[in-house]
Amino acid sequence: MALPLAFLLALAVLSCKNTCSLGCDLPQIHNLGLETPEKNEEGALTLLQKMRRIPTFCCLNDRKDFAFPQKLLEGEKVPRAQAVAVLQEMTHQIFRLFGTQEAFAAWNKTLLDTFLSGLHQHLEYLKACVTHQVRQQKALGITVRKYFRRITDYLKENEYLPCAWEMVRTEIMKFLSSSPKLYERLRSMERDLVQQGNASP
Repeated sequence: MALPLAFLLALAVLSCKNTCSLGCDLPQIHNLGLETPEKNEEGALTLLQKMRRIPTFCCLNDRKDFAFPQKLLEGEKVPRAQAVAVLQEMTHQIFRLFGTQEAFAAWNKTLLDTFLSGLHQHLEYLKACVTHQVRQQKALGITVRKYFRRITDYLKENEYLPCAWEMVRTEIMKFLSSSPKLYERLRSMERDLVQQGNASP
């Protein structure tokens, strides 16, 4: 799929530092759910809301519990490496899910192109945060992939009908809605590390 040259969902340029344990400056990353303040660009969550084609209440009989792995994103004790690994894998899987031919047949192409462009850009930034420690989080990747397997199986079983896609759209919004809190925790961890470093003799 050819991505548009103009990234309407372009994120702030990531500033990488050798002193950061994750290899990047996390506070500079804009989360997926918010707009970019400098250009008032629409975030992924806003775009996904606009992509709705039918009222959700019309599809109540198609509801499905995909067992969203919320525990991987919540809790003050979530390790920093785990949080980054989950963010990268979730974003990668969303990009794959909405980059299929079936997705382009179901959604507005212009909105979908913009949505995918933002995810692609965001993935590039997250890659800078992936360290050897993060790459060892194989169990997390398996958990996330199983979650998306349940989603793709559901779509196939329901023949990619509009209501099936609507249920998937609302499901993905759960992650996009919760990502700001996770990013804020990462930024807080980053600030704590910087302060600890400054306090060291």
